[in-house]
Amino acid sequence: MSPVWKWARVGVCPMTATGRISSGVIPLNARLYEAFACYRLAHAGFLLDWLLPAELPARLPHLSVLITIGHGAFGDATRLALNQFLESGGIWIAIGSPCDAPDLLGVEPQLHPSGAPVQLGEGYACAERENPLFKRDWELLHGFGGAAVEAQEGTDIWARWLDPHARDTRLPALTHRAVGAGHAVLYAVHVGETLARIQIGRPVSEPRLLPPDAPPDEEPALHSEDASRLDWHLDRAPCGEGQLCFAKPVADLWVESLIHAILWSGQQRGEVVPMFWYYPAFAPAASVLSITSEHEHADHETPLNHLLTLTGVRAVWCLSEAIHNPNFYRDLTKRDHEIGLRFQPDPDHFCRASTLQGQVDSLRRFTGVRAITAVQIANLAWRGCQEFYHYAENAQVLSDLSRGGYRPQASGFPFGSAHPFRAYNPQRPAEPYAVFTLPLIAYRAVEWVGAPQANALLEQTVKAHGVYHITVSPAVLSSQMQADALMRLLGRARYLGAEWRTAHELARWLDARLHIRYKLSSMPGQMELGLLSLTTLHRFGLLLFTPLTGWANISGQPVELMPAEYYGYPCLALETDLIEKAVREIRLFEKASEAA
Repeated sequence: MSPVWKWARVGVCPMTATGRISSGVIPLNARLYEAFACYRLAHAGFLLDWLLPAELPARLPHLSVLITIGHGAFGDATRLALNQFLESGGIWIAIGSPCDAPDLLGVEPQLHPSGAPVQLGEGYACAERENPLFKRDWELLHGFGGAAVEAQEGTDIWARWLDPHARDTRLPALTHRAVGAGHAVLYAVHVGETLARIQIGRPVSEPRLLPPDAPPDEEPALHSEDASRLDWHLDRAPCGEGQLCFAKPVADLWVESLIHAILWSGQQRGEVVPMFWYYPAFAPAASVLSITSEHEHADHETPLNHLLTLTGVRAVWCLSEAIHNPNFYRDLTKRDHEIGLRFQPDPDHFCRASTLQGQVDSLRRFTGVRAITAVQIANLAWRGCQEFYHYAENAQVLSDLSRGGYRPQASGFPFGSAHPFRAYNPQRPAEPYAVFTLPLIAYRAVEWVGAPQANALLEQTVKAHGVYHITVSPAVLSSQMQADALMRLLGRARYLGAEWRTAHELARWLDARLHIRYKLSSMPGQMELGLLSLTTLHRFGLLLFTPLTGWANISGQPVELMPAEYYGYPCLALETDLIEKAVREIRLFEKASEAA
């Protein structure tokens, strides 16, 4: 369709949701995998309409794009409305299941003798042909769940499904079919289940078997990487001087595929797709430096503080005991560093509220710093306990810095993502834990993870628009070569646009961004957008995906919309300040209509 100056309305319907708190939040009672997919779509910055299955017949005529997540039954009224929606140019993106409308998607579900649908299980997706949603250069993407279907005549297979050993199953992973003036797209793989399983990981009860290139511990011990569901062989690649690591952010690439699906849908409709950018001032990524403080390297902590002061880098100092005079720690906070806890779990019981709270209180008492807002488990000795987030939340901790590879061979993206996320809370299904998990890209960077590998992972993180979170030990200053390499790494991150921020600064920005309330309205030649933030956000970025040109009016002042390109699609960029609890009214005009 020809481009028009009109909002694309994107509706998202988790098929098991049964209620809602308000129209601007994810519906209630959706299953974990559906809720996780909804969370990642919201984190991507799209301005979405959250729907319940019962609302579809009435809401479909007002939508441009419908995204259904998970399995459910539509009913006759919804099937009729969905058929009319597609025939009139609407776009339906089904994730994880064709529901009870496989004919509209052009597929035939495989069934067990009992009539239950056959699941895809675990495996890999790879591009079958050039298409706008799944890139060939992604190669194999690990996936979980979804429906085994057969493509019917007239249905395009955009990606195919391989088994866990990368053997062809002759099943599609992603299909497309034109229906009237519209399009029907099926992600046969359940992207929500894939994201949840990879990012949350598996319960940890014993160490994983290590690959040949990873030396074993002298005494077997559990580490965070033992929770990873990714494969040592198929999911790792060379990164920096031939060292193998998890160089591909698998979960983020699945999310990027969904982002491409929505932007492509807006392009097909010829309408404007709005998106909030991740970071202030359209920064392509962000960086977080955490420092693991150890008594045996205390003599290097003051020089490290001086080095960071010279470079202007603020860090998260993870402490397990007060090694220095309290004035040292007060000085850190005066220089805008963040104080976090290097948590020492009990040998016999990992999760105990009194242990975590006691260590936080002791750190406050001995350092004289009240705000202990981050936690990293010593030696990344994670044992897969969800209650840990509950205890951290009660201790007023804002971010967990423990989720990453302990060994250099497990560095990179062992949990598939460089984007902060909130873990699922089984006690409050409609609301995840308040604690952000910042995936750890490199533990003991430069010292254990060499500089070439750390730089290669930095480039991948920037490419994924994620957070480059690395941990260093003060022992890195024991070698002049390593100290120089660290300085160059800090400078390179800035050069690539990933400014160094503290974890609590990033957590508060992302939390405020997720809770922005918005209102969209359109009229010929003009669109309006109202934004309400509970927190002041400076240099907030808004993208309008359209090939058209335009200008904005904010508080009576004309503002130029700058042409840009993100994710391979043309867009207009607008930067503004959102003031706490004040509605920001933005009127957007097409330049052609202005000239007229």
